[in-house]
Amino acid sequence: MKQLLGATLLLLAGCASYDVRTTDFTPVQQLEVPVSMDTRLDIGIQVLEPDLENLPEEALAFSGVREAESVWVASQLKQTLDRTQAWGLVRVLPDEEVLVDLRLQGKILQSDGETVALHIVAEDSSQRVWLDREYEQIVSRYAYADEQTSREPFQGLYNRIANDLLASARQMTPNERRQVRRITDLRFAASFSPEAFDSFLVENNEGHLRFDRLPAENDPMWERIERIRVRDQMFVDVLQDYYRGFVGEMDEPYSAWREQSYIETRVIRDLNEAARAQKIAGWLSIAVGIGAQFSDDYATRLAGSVATYGGLQSIQRGYLAQDEALLHIQTLTELGESLQLNLEPSVIELQDRTVTLAGTTRDQYREWREILRQIYQREMAPILTPEADVEQQP
Repeated sequence: MKQLLGATLLLLAGCASYDVRTTDFTPVQQLEVPVSMDTRLDIGIQVLEPDLENLPEEALAFSGVREAESVWVASQLKQTLDRTQAWGLVRVLPDEEVLVDLRLQGKILQSDGETVALHIVAEDSSQRVWLDREYEQIVSRYAYADEQTSREPFQGLYNRIANDLLASARQMTPNERRQVRRITDLRFAASFSPEAFDSFLVENNEGHLRFDRLPAENDPMWERIERIRVRDQMFVDVLQDYYRGFVGEMDEPYSAWREQSYIETRVIRDLNEAARAQKIAGWLSIAVGIGAQFSDDYATRLAGSVATYGGLQSIQRGYLAQDEALLHIQTLTELGESLQLNLEPSVIELQDRTVTLAGTTRDQYREWREILRQIYQREMAPILTPEADVEQQP
């Protein structure tokens, strides 16, 4: 009986929970020596994948929150990278079709107010991978204290990503960074006219792209590609306005949801641990009570009966604690329903018509790319088929 009692105490001790007392914070690094703009790489941060297929079953009801967080995380990374003063333009991107010097993409592996875990991949336009790793940060309740509310609770995580990118950039020479920028230009050109520009890029044995030559500055096809590129960048800038507006509207409800989620996450874990401890203690008490019934001593048998009854009560309390945990999960579900993604149609004035783009940011950008492709083909028609133009003249 003493051994069973000792085991009960050990199991209960193992179920105790401990609070994180400090908030991990890594300061963001900045470029010590300013570099010329032609060597600064433009960064595109693709809206992260919400990884809904791996969400726990009880979290699926607030998958809309995770969708919104995908934009939030990308926007926080953008703001952090802007502060390093080491890059060119840093933009949030709807998908992989937007060509950029350095692309960041990844998944939200966990986000519950207490822990954020991300898988981040960074690859430049030459197909060289800069980063491919997981980042995680756990915060304490002090991250949500009044004096901390002006700072993003998980800023240290974003700072670590920015610092790792800066460390990779420092390993490159200015000329290597210029080459990456030129490869981006050539890839964009090849996406509109592969028959004219694919041959400029070659892939080495390591799978990295390089170029042996560049188009002539007075090449009419290249000049038109450059004009198309400007229009493409302008629409990506329009999307930045949307993302900024969305994050601004999301700020207050998301901050409240995240702080409440932190509280609920801790409560759920503590209640589950308490329920487990109650049930374990109950079953051990019952075992002790049953064992005591075989004793010849009346007092021992009486104590065993009391232990059995107490064990049954403990098990019941354990299941009640589980029910309370389910109520808190329901609270999280209701909070999550307040966040929804929406996007107004974009109206763009062209020289000969007005275009209205509808759908998600991804849908609108893909539709815009198709319009740009049509514009390019129309502008190139007289150059590619000059004989047809001559024949049509009266």
